[in-house]
Amino acid sequence: MSNAIHRVVRIGGAAAAASLLAGCGLSSVGAPPDGPATGPAVTLTQHVDPSALLAVMADPASGAALSGLVGRTARLNEDVTILQARTSATTVLASDSPGPPRIVIPGRPLAPSSGQTEYLKAQYAGRLKAWGAEYATDVQADAAQTRERVSAWLAGLGIPQKIGRLADPPRDEDTLTAESAVAASGLADLEEEAGNVFGNRRVVILYCDDLSGRLPAGELTGDDVFVVTPYLPTEAAASAAQAALLGAGAAQAAIVGPEVTAAQLAAQVSSDLSQGASGEAVSVPVLFGNDSYALGPAAISSLERLLPRLRKPGVTAVINGFASTPGAAGANYILSFQRATAVAQFLEAHGAPESSLVIVGHGATDLLGSGTSGANRRVLVVMEEPSG
Repeated sequence: MSNAIHRVVRIGGAAAAASLLAGCGLSSVGAPPDGPATGPAVTLTQHVDPSALLAVMADPASGAALSGLVGRTARLNEDVTILQARTSATTVLASDSPGPPRIVIPGRPLAPSSGQTEYLKAQYAGRLKAWGAEYATDVQADAAQTRERVSAWLAGLGIPQKIGRLADPPRDEDTLTAESAVAASGLADLEEEAGNVFGNRRVVILYCDDLSGRLPAGELTGDDVFVVTPYLPTEAAASAAQAALLGAGAAQAAIVGPEVTAAQLAAQVSSDLSQGASGEAVSVPVLFGNDSYALGPAAISSLERLLPRLRKPGVTAVINGFASTPGAAGANYILSFQRATAVAQFLEAHGAPESSLVIVGHGATDLLGSGTSGANRRVLVVMEEPSG
């Protein structure tokens, strides 16, 4: 492998609107003789395509994480639905975020007709500058109104309180099969109510403990699905669940455990809701044997699934290596770095540009389980994708 692979350690007014000379008796100064002094009024508003975020959870323990995710990913024109997986699904929340605000300002001043005096041209320049100041001020006001609308909407949702009042369901409801069925039913209801306005901007979040089960073909057609577990799943369990979701028609499927931060998950969900914004794509973790940095068959299978995306222009792979606590701190750091390097070498050998691979050695930090747990012997690849 070339030494070009980056080896780094990451540590984790405008003035108020001015008068356009109206009210000073000069509103027609410099106006074309046959037309108005200004063009048509200008409406400031954002175009935001509708999106849908549907989350399914079984027990109230998911409340805080789910509330945080909704807060991090909130956007205009978003339908948020939260369901509890029960024999008869319970609707915890169904709410639409506000639409974009509209601010109307006077039209842009029209240029004086040819043959005007230098004085009238100077008057026009002053009016144009004042209009530009007003425009800049109102653009800021539009952004501020957007933030206020979304913040007020989020404050009124009360997700933790609503989830906290739920009773724990039977154990067999906390499965990938049960929650996927609830999600499919919820999405069908949403489409019946709103029509097919969301396009490919539909994201499903499943909070479940049990990844086993088979899903009907076409149950989640076209949806981006994230399964969030409170533990680090094995390579085999994560791969099987991902295959089941893709077999059910999901456009994308990811199984994420506690090794994926709330910010990383929110970044990818936000990207999928907007379909085009920059963000991070999370992968399943790559696990290693004790005191080893050799890639096993399951690890290779996981990495092979990343290759098509890593070969795209502008994609960067941040390769995070970890270790468990037994042994000296220095030795664990070296081992975590060796694990990350082994992953980078595999990716480079199979077509990922060496310049896009960033190796990070964490040693025995950011533990998932006890210090001796095999869950800590891992590498996590996070792909950072460009916008557009």
